[in-house]
Amino acid sequence: MDSASPIQVENVSFFFGKGELRKQILFDVTTEVAAGEIVILTGPSGSGKTTLLTLIGALRACQQGSVKVINNDLSNASASELVKVRRKIGYIFQQDNLLNSLTVAENVQMALGLRGRRSSKDWIERIETVLDQVGMSEHMHKKPEQLSGGQKQRIGVARALVHRPRVILADEPTASLDKHSGRDVVQLIQRLAKEEGAAAVVVTHDNRILDIADRILHLEDGRIRKLMDAVGDDAGRLLNLMARFDPNSYSELAAFALALTRVAAADRRIIAEEDTVIRQILHDVSRLSEGETELVVQLSRSMLGIRGSEEAPTAARPGSDARRQQLLDALHAVASADGTVIPEELAEIDRIAAELGLGPRPGSRAQ
Repeated sequence: MDSASPIQVENVSFFFGKGELRKQILFDVTTEVAAGEIVILTGPSGSGKTTLLTLIGALRACQQGSVKVINNDLSNASASELVKVRRKIGYIFQQDNLLNSLTVAENVQMALGLRGRRSSKDWIERIETVLDQVGMSEHMHKKPEQLSGGQKQRIGVARALVHRPRVILADEPTASLDKHSGRDVVQLIQRLAKEEGAAAVVVTHDNRILDIADRILHLEDGRIRKLMDAVGDDAGRLLNLMARFDPNSYSELAAFALALTRVAAADRRIIAEEDTVIRQILHDVSRLSEGETELVVQLSRSMLGIRGSEEAPTAARPGSDARRQQLLDALHAVASADGTVIPEELAEIDRIAAELGLGPRPGSRAQ
């Protein structure tokens, strides 16, 4: 673990309650966040995300393992020691928590006062600078009740960053905002954290902002889990729902993906050219995004990989003549992707055509 990282968590376990009511919330969690790095922490409700965030934020003392924040060891730290560390951290909450009796500038100024900054001139200059950074300088003399939800959250960001913290912690910062305002706020956190060289941890359930992260940590049942495993489980559940509530679309998508993969794998391998053609076909046919295409490709390969015999799973029949011809054309496109169509690929196309009732391939023998 890099000693220069502002956030270092090593083998941390945490418990609530005592005696028979004692319950473990975190299990041997280890991670670190470097200066200027944006880490998003995901996971279902009750997975331990907030507990981990409060440990990093010095809101409670570490019980087992080691938590170091800005070179301060929080293991069994006293209340006064935790307070000193908290003053070096920028917190952004789900709600803006602004005081309605104060102006925007006065709300931001409170963060400086709590940290013992002495010069009122320095305060004014810094407040003006940070409000300008979040695009709110023209509102500095307004009261919170005169601002929109997105504007209030921007003030919350300014308040968290006004003292130039080396660590920024955000707990569901987009939860009370619409899509546009939420993304604006998170991009603002990202930009300012990079500019200030701060380590940032953002807890969220909002999948629309995951792309701003340098790294994503997925916490489940108190343990850090591989992101791809978690995504695979979620995707599996979503596909099951799709099969239940939109079976026609699901069946056609499954038919295309599985059939294309079977032809590509007829020679027991899938080369780069075949992979490229499969992805392009899935995108063209079903208008899938890059991430959705990746998911369908991996699931179709998984289906082929787990079958116990040479008999492939039977795919659902596409619904229209045009759709069936589209699939036949796609199968041939995959087979010829490497410039050579081998007998095994042609045989696989014939088997798929027979299963789906597509009719014999031109030039092939009737089976």
